[in-house]
Amino acid sequence: MEKHSRKQCVAIIEHCMMAEMGLRHLLAHSHYRNFTFHFYRSIREFKLALRQTSFDVLICCLSGTREPRIECLLTMEEIARHDAGITRIVLANDSVEAELIKHLSPTYLHGVLSKSSPLAELQQSMQDLLREAALGHEYIDASLLHHESRSLSPTENIILRYMTYGYSLMEIAQRLDRNIKTIRAHKFNAMTKLGVNSDVGLLSAADLLVSLPDRNIAYNQRPSHSV
Repeated sequence: MEKHSRKQCVAIIEHCMMAEMGLRHLLAHSHYRNFTFHFYRSIREFKLALRQTSFDVLICCLSGTREPRIECLLTMEEIARHDAGITRIVLANDSVEAELIKHLSPTYLHGVLSKSSPLAELQQSMQDLLREAALGHEYIDASLLHHESRSLSPTENIILRYMTYGYSLMEIAQRLDRNIKTIRAHKFNAMTKLGVNSDVGLLSAADLLVSLPDRNIAYNQRPSHSV
């Protein structure tokens, strides 16, 4: 049976009750009449439901905090390995978090949206993703392809990992046997690629790097877009 001949089952993980209410309002549009939405307060609740329910789409909502972000991405990586047919979408708290997810997710995601996007834009992006999932098509998010082409270099990756463990730029330069100016240049390039403008933002990205599986290995699971 083709996917679009039946209602699509969508799991949404949203920890915040107020945010859930907003999402329910967003998804009450007639465009979503061919979908059934199941809300869960935690990933644990979702995994329990997954034992009995076959989901077509998983939407994981974030709040801008560390632990839920890491747990969400680890779950997406697990789903990609064991239930690859499930469309995987992350709804980030804001554009900064969305940029981090696009760059550093250890596995391919079908879409990364931001709660802070204009309502009409968020509505359209959600419609596009769910429509393509229902048709069994692979929706190609141009922004994700753009970010893949600007992924961190091996040296930038190493520098961020050292920063996570508390090394100063001078200490990193000594360990890598590089000039301090070269290390600063790599750090600036990493910040530009990740869309962050402060050391705090850069350390958030570095924290993801050391907490998640290697992106380059996991990305081999990404489906081919060849026609």
